[in-house]
Order: sequence, then structure tokens, then C-alpha cells
Amino acid sequence: MRFFWNKIRLGRQATLFDSYLYVLKGFLSIMTGYILFHTHSIIGKDMISLLFGMMLTLEPVNIIGIKSGLDQIKASILGGVVTALLVSIFGVNALTVPLGVALTMYISLKFNWRFVSPVAIFTAIYMTQYIQLNALGEPSMLITLRLRLLALGAGISIAIFYNFLFSKFFYHSMLRKRIVYIVESLTNYVGIYINEEEKGDLKELKKDITGLFADIDLVIGQIGDIKKFDAEGLPFDQYKCALMELRDFTHYLLDVIMFRIKHDKGAADLMVLRQFSELLVEIQYVVEHKNSDKHKLKDIYQRNLSLGIKDESYLSAMHQSALGAAKCLL
Repeated sequence: MRFFWNKIRLGRQATLFDSYLYVLKGFLSIMTGYILFHTHSIIGKDMISLLFGMMLTLEPVNIIGIKSGLDQIKASILGGVVTALLVSIFGVNALTVPLGVALTMYISLKFNWRFVSPVAIFTAIYMTQYIQLNALGEPSMLITLRLRLLALGAGISIAIFYNFLFSKFFYHSMLRKRIVYIVESLTNYVGIYINEEEKGDLKELKKDITGLFADIDLVIGQIGDIKKFDAEGLPFDQYKCALMELRDFTHYLLDVIMFRIKHDKGAADLMVLRQFSELLVEIQYVVEHKNSDKHKLKDIYQRNLSLGIKDESYLSAMHQSALGAAKCLL
């Protein structure tokens, strides 16, 4: 039984990012949306927009979910209005269907050349493939767009409610677990480098550690969003300070890895790296255990502080970042 459970359960990284809560929140949101609106005289005609828009709005932090919901509504208005004008003038044919999508993409790129909203494209297609009829039985772009926005708005509202509910009860542990994931990952990466340094085959490690930057930036952003509605709940400034230092540490560790890939011998003293790893482990413990005793972290900090490391080196930069992260929590 234990073997079976180990096979089907999510990995530690997914657990630290509260994936089980995300699945539960998705289940409850879908169930709520279906119960409330599947028999509704208007919104019930478009449960796809309601349920899909709802899932896109589910976020660990409510403020992020609200931003996501507003972005979806703006994108839907863009795709809906552009396509509605085309169809109203030229009807639905082999030219207006792709032209509606192309114009929506063009206008999206005009506002932001890096990103075209899939929601805007979906709405442009929706406006030609799910046309609603008015009381006279005539196709109506206005009624079609109204249905799309009402269904989407209902789904977004339900998602915002569950985002607020879950973040209210779980965000304290959520934030700590995500920082634990980052520190634990860094500790593992340092350990892998120590074990594999002699071989020099570190390309996979380079790939893995590069992805950690996005995770760190994500958590730093979430700290700012959570702090807006609960400035006293957690030591947000300490966490953000530590993460900024750990981001620098990650950068310098990547430099060490790149140097070893390109040279026959590494630039870092492995014994010193083990000292850094010990400090990271204690940083993780302090974050993971609320109200933990910081005496051990102070002792390890003092030992690392006394390390004699040559200035102007990768190792020296890593040293300062590791010490900085620990100091933020002391």
C-alpha cells in the first residue's frame, strides 16, 4: 500500500507549492460554479467560459487572481469588439473568421509586443462560432458578447472568492513552504556540484539552477502581494531580504558551474562550499519552523564569517550572499 501511495503522490516540490490545495480549490470552484449557474437562463448557455475562466483565475494570492481576472475581461472585450464589428459588417465567412483573429493579435501586439492573450484569441473565435440569436431569431453580436462576458465574470467572481478564502487560511504556511523549497533546492544544487565537480559533467545542473531564478522572483512578488492585506502576519521584510540575497547566491553558483564546464578544474574550494551548504540547511530550518531557536544559525553564521576567502572571486561573492541571507533572518 505504501509503495502504491509513493507512486501516485505528488513530488516534494509540488507539495511545497501547495499543489494539493490547488487541486482542492479547483474542485470546489468547479462544483460551486456548476451548482449555481448550470440552470441559469443566460449564463447556463456558456458554462465553458465560466469554468475555464474560473480555472485561469485561481491563484495562491487573491490580488494576483484579481489582476488575472481583469486581464481576462480586458482581453475578452478586445477580441469580442473587434470580431463583432467585422461580423456585423461582413458576416461570417472564410475571410472574417481568420481576419477577426488576426486583427485581435495585431492590436494585442500593438499594446504589448511580447504577449498575445490566448483569452483574446479564444473570444475572437467564440464570436464567430457561438453566435446567439435575438428575440426575432436573428444573429446578434451584442447578445453573444454579453453572454461571453457574463459567463466569464461569474467564473472569475467564484475564483476570487476561493482565492480569498484559501489565502486567508493557508498563506502563512504557503509562503514559508515556498521559501523552504528555494533554500532546499539551492542546498541540493550545491551538493550536486560538490559530488560532480571532478567529472565536470554539469550541464543538467546548469539547466536546473537556471529555472530557480523564476521561482525566486515569483515568491518575491507574492510577498509584496500578501503584505498588502496583512502587513503584520509574517516577517515579510526579512523573507524578502533573504530571498534577494539567495537570488544573488544562485547567480554566483551558476557562475561557478559555468567556469567548471569551460575549464579542466573548478574555481571553488569544495570544503568551503560544504560550509555554505551547512548555513543553507540552518536557514531552511529557521524558515520552516515558526518561532524556532536561532542560536544554531548564529553559531554557523559566525563560523562562516571567519572563513578566509580571497576577494574578487566567485566564492567570495557567494560567501557574502550566503552571510547576507542568514543575517536577514537573525
